[in-house]
Amino acid sequence: MELNVIDVGKYLNLMDKALKALFAKGVKMQLIPTSNAAYKFYCYLISGFIFSLDQISKYFVFQNSDFFFQGINLIPGLNLVYVQNKGISFGLLSSLNISFYLGIFSFLISFFIILWIWKIKNRKEIIALSFILGGAIGNGYDRVASLYVIDFIDFYIGSFHWPAFNFADSFITIGAIIYILGSFDKNRILKK
Repeated sequence: MELNVIDVGKYLNLMDKALKALFAKGVKMQLIPTSNAAYKFYCYLISGFIFSLDQISKYFVFQNSDFFFQGINLIPGLNLVYVQNKGISFGLLSSLNISFYLGIFSFLISFFIILWIWKIKNRKEIIALSFILGGAIGNGYDRVASLYVIDFIDFYIGSFHWPAFNFADSFITIGAIIYILGSFDKNRILKK
């Protein structure tokens, strides 16, 4: 299904009318829900947004792969490239042809993260896990559907290039950092 500017305009117009109707009836909307169940649902939506952002960006790069093969220098230290990663992070294990199994493993991990989010109460941990969940589902989907993950972000300093990565990898990393930093805060509180 192709969307054009007119379709998007109609959709946005409908959304605008729906929101105005809700507010006219006195519906109060909060950016961050106060109940834990609503907050967790909100975090699942964040995971869905991350998955969507990841898939849209990979689709764009794939559709323009001829252009990205050559590499596009955005700014010094940052290129956009097209890489088919059949392994795990940084292309490790790419010669083993296990991408499909890595995808299934990503989905299993995602299932456990969903259960974990539902069980815990710490909001920093929930946000961190929702970032990891969105990224894991994004890369897992690619591995099962295409048997590879499209990586396109290339950071470099001088002649040293960090292995190419994508938005899913970025959100997994950010989520892991938030989770680890949150556990340091928790340990500090427990020691007091």
